[in-house]
Amino acid sequence: MISRKQFADIDKEIKDSIEESLDKLKTEDFSNYILFLADAQYVENNNSNLDPFCIDYRIDGYQDSTRIEFLSQFLTNYYSFPENTLSTDDNSYRMNIELMVYTHVWESKSFLKKLYRLAHLNNNEEYDWDVNVPPMGKHDFIIDKIRKVFNNNNLKIWEVIKKGFHTSLRNAFAHSEYSFDRMNNNNRINLYNYGGKKWELQTITFDEWSLRFVYSALLGYHFLKIIMERRLNLIEQNDTDIFTIKYPKKSKNFIDRKIKYSQNGNGFSFVHE
Repeated sequence: MISRKQFADIDKEIKDSIEESLDKLKTEDFSNYILFLADAQYVENNNSNLDPFCIDYRIDGYQDSTRIEFLSQFLTNYYSFPENTLSTDDNSYRMNIELMVYTHVWESKSFLKKLYRLAHLNNNEEYDWDVNVPPMGKHDFIIDKIRKVFNNNNLKIWEVIKKGFHTSLRNAFAHSEYSFDRMNNNNRINLYNYGGKKWELQTITFDEWSLRFVYSALLGYHFLKIIMERRLNLIEQNDTDIFTIKYPKKSKNFIDRKIKYSQNGNGFSFVHE
């Protein structure tokens, strides 16, 4: 169960943390900020004449679109808090769906790639065109390569990730190793993947679960939504549709290249001079 006020406070906390990290990047390295919004990506191909460093890589967006559309509808259906509704209930049907949503958020390679890139750009590193999210063992990737990096730069988004992500939950739900326990008013979820390690969870109360879910779902939703809003407002916010990026070349580390953003079609393209 989660209250209307808790939900509203978490919603604001998450949006503020995302805006903080994006504002830091925009202020300190505008070129990499543009690369981040432009979805720059290294794409291997068998044609030596094709440059593997591309912008406006939309495959990740296509993969996420169905999931985000569903997530938006789910939050509207179950977390809009109609008039006189002060909190959610512990509905088993809804919570089972939440377990699936939670796993999808923390298994999404495109989402984790974006989080990773933003964390390391906030660490004053160059843009990583070729991020490899491990197919297995995402615990270390999320904790060490993302959360700790945000934490080292005193960015509040690290706390949001800490309050949402837990490996025990993701693994138990992904492999159906859980059950709801309402006996003797326990109101908890038992996790059967527990191995006794100090960081693992054996059980989690329904209230604790609700917090984990809301932090994860709202982070996944707002992170992509805010990035898209900033992309759509690029021209208005900067009074130009032409931007200079640092582009990797074999002969040098980087060269300056200009790219153009078109709001009609929401696309980036290289400017050929």
